[in-house]
Amino acid sequence: MADDAGATRPKIAIVLPGGGARGAYEAGALSVLLPALEARGEQITIACGTSVGAINAAFLGSLADRPAAEQAQIVLARWREMRKGDVIRPIIGPSLPLTGLRFLGELLEVPGVRLASVMDPTPLAGSLDAWVDWDQLQRNVKHGVMESVCVVATALTRGGPVAFVHTDGKVPPNRQASDVRYVRVGALKAEHVRASAAIPLLFPPVEVTSPASAADYYIDGGTRLNSPIAPALALGADRVIVIGFEPFAAPPVRPVTPVQPRLADVTANILDGLLVDQVAADLHRLASVNTFYAESAGGSGFSQAARNHRTSQGKKPYKKVSYALVAPQEKGEVGAMAEAVFRRHYAGWRGWRSPDYPVLSRILGGGRTRSRGELLSFLMFDEHFVERLLEAGAADAQRWLDRHPRFWCADAAHDFQVDTADVDGLREEQVLDEFRAMRRR
Repeated sequence: MADDAGATRPKIAIVLPGGGARGAYEAGALSVLLPALEARGEQITIACGTSVGAINAAFLGSLADRPAAEQAQIVLARWREMRKGDVIRPIIGPSLPLTGLRFLGELLEVPGVRLASVMDPTPLAGSLDAWVDWDQLQRNVKHGVMESVCVVATALTRGGPVAFVHTDGKVPPNRQASDVRYVRVGALKAEHVRASAAIPLLFPPVEVTSPASAADYYIDGGTRLNSPIAPALALGADRVIVIGFEPFAAPPVRPVTPVQPRLADVTANILDGLLVDQVAADLHRLASVNTFYAESAGGSGFSQAARNHRTSQGKKPYKKVSYALVAPQEKGEVGAMAEAVFRRHYAGWRGWRSPDYPVLSRILGGGRTRSRGELLSFLMFDEHFVERLLEAGAADAQRWLDRHPRFWCADAAHDFQVDTADVDGLREEQVLDEFRAMRRR
């Protein structure tokens, strides 16, 4: 797509993965990216999110009619105002004995006594209605200011990820072998967003009743599809902005000394697999498609077999998709921030002022600081942590812009440490990956 006057403007998607309190990092990045896009005469028209990314996507959709600077200011202010009580009820309080009894009933399989989750996110329902102007979101979609808003959740009964799509345009078709089921919603509602953000075990499943065809209980979309890049492309995006919480390029291999794992270590690795690793995997596939399968200006791709296969399925050939990526430079940065905030504000006697975080720290790892920090970073809706995340997101977004003055990139070697000199080896690896993907379709 060209940027020249009179040419068709590219459709730009923002892809926002899940991560609980880490959503403040996304807000910080947006505060820099939105004005930079507007200065180029561009704007986001497709918003796709999972978990807290779904909250930010809906919020962004409701603000899309405003100038970029105003959007940035409101997003920052909303996150700075957020407190733990806006998302979850206190863990230490009158409800603690009842939670313990329900847990015991769950273990003993007492009829009618169940513990749906460790935490109670009841306040989130009211908070979402305060944060998101649902009527304005609907107007923005109706008038084409925002073409599509998509949130992903995981259906418990049917299984698999479901993308709830609010759009006046076409909804991607549901193919039998597709990983994602697309469902059109007449209006995106808080229940769809809360369903996407229902982190398993921590938060209870959410019942979605509309549309009737998709009625089910849902949990966090990150359990099956944390980085909704595929839905963004299926909705017609020509360019994508992806915000993540760990570096997208593979870190250097360093020697490690194995230690006896604790529950927190296991849980942290599970959350990494569900909510972090998928983002990098999807981006590497996007980079591979750009490098090996996308059609060139002359109409030919690297793999004629891939082109023929897609044509036989009635699909268009792969196209090169430009991207902008925002993520920390070092692995574990966000967890280290959470650990530092905890030690400064909640360790020792200071924890008596807000006992929930010290209790969580004991449950989540005690003295094993790395795993504890990683897990707390999902749950610490603390003003000090939020401020650090906002600053980090803004700084990393600016770092991308400094490195990419034209905003966009499509060269895998530039951002993913792909050695394009070894074309034969890469071609063999990527053709195998494409073949496997074809077999799944």
